[in-house]
Amino acid sequence: MTITTFLPRQIRFEGQLAWRHLRSGGGQTWLTIAAVASGVIIVIFIMGLIFGLQRKFTALLTDAIPHVTVQVPEGKPIPYADLPGSRPGPTSSRSEMQAPQRKNIDDWRTVLSIADTIPNVRTVSPAVAGQGFASKGANPVGVSLTGADPAQQELITPVTRNLIAGHYIGLAADEVVIDYELAKDLNVGVGDRIRITSISGIPEPPRIAGIYSKGQGRGSAYVTLRTGQSMLGIGNSVNVVYVKVYDIYGADAVAERLAVLLDCEAKSWSSEFPNFVTSLQAQAASAYLISGFTLIASSFAIASVLIVSVQRKAKQIGILKSIGARKNQILLVFLLEGLGIAVAGSVMGAIAGIAVVYLLSLPKQAVTRVGGVPESLFPLMLDPLYILAAMGAATLATLLAALLPARSAAKMNPVDAMR
Repeated sequence: MTITTFLPRQIRFEGQLAWRHLRSGGGQTWLTIAAVASGVIIVIFIMGLIFGLQRKFTALLTDAIPHVTVQVPEGKPIPYADLPGSRPGPTSSRSEMQAPQRKNIDDWRTVLSIADTIPNVRTVSPAVAGQGFASKGANPVGVSLTGADPAQQELITPVTRNLIAGHYIGLAADEVVIDYELAKDLNVGVGDRIRITSISGIPEPPRIAGIYSKGQGRGSAYVTLRTGQSMLGIGNSVNVVYVKVYDIYGADAVAERLAVLLDCEAKSWSSEFPNFVTSLQAQAASAYLISGFTLIASSFAIASVLIVSVQRKAKQIGILKSIGARKNQILLVFLLEGLGIAVAGSVMGAIAGIAVVYLLSLPKQAVTRVGGVPESLFPLMLDPLYILAAMGAATLATLLAALLPARSAAKMNPVDAMR
């Protein structure tokens, strides 16, 4: 049993000829297969590197922040001319904005129930957020205060994953978790008490239950929802609702729907960081462009080799045509030859590309932050979809490259070929 046994009977003759051409080609056949394989390896490596970097940078940004932030919009003054029932005619008005005063969300449980019904929403967490000062003795330091239920907030901002001491889940009402930089500024550790004074002037002396470090930012503190409400003096209300989604690139749609359903201000992470989204799109476009040029270059090399192969087999083509072989049969022989090269090169290139990406992902870089874990020196990503796409694109490019020499062979005059 040979490989041609699996071909339909209608093209089995052409398949046998193509298989014999490939076997008789020897080093030339392997050189052509290597050209296809190298193109696939480069495409897999480039896509793995660029999309791996994208995944790393996106995770660094979006894992530690809410994907959608829901707040009550600030009131804006309305000019007299825009008021319903105002008299027509020229008017003179001057709008003056008052100092920002973020309003509270009183019926936040309704907000949670509505948000949970929206597709793509993974979790919702009510919270209070404000500014204040943390001090130990007479050393006040600015602090960003977040009050939320630890179990829910953990799904929004993974504090426990970045803990270097203590705990966050199970936080008591008189406890606080602070970041490493704040702890270093105050020269405190787990078990010490510090004084936190919010902008509303209500001081609390919580005990430090945990210290975390995420390698960016400073001056953050987490307390329970009830403690945060007490510090900011907002009763049972909250001033923000955080939303985490499954597909981070669908956060804009979730924000728009929340804004319509709740008549509120809903901001997605992508609207907060538009330059970052633009850079991701530019990186993706670069990956596709480099991959495309790589496959085009491989196609020219493959076409050149196949053209030489046609010239070398000119006498065989003349003999086949003199005994009755039709043009479409000759065309099919060389197309099947190109298909065999494409399939073999794509499979070998995929295997080698996966091995290269895996081996390059093994080296680890030095830890640069407290409590950090070693990360891959090359943040490569293996996605089966990209691997299959690279194989399919290489196969298509090889078939297109084989089309020109195949047509040339089919049009060859048998008399001229046999001379």
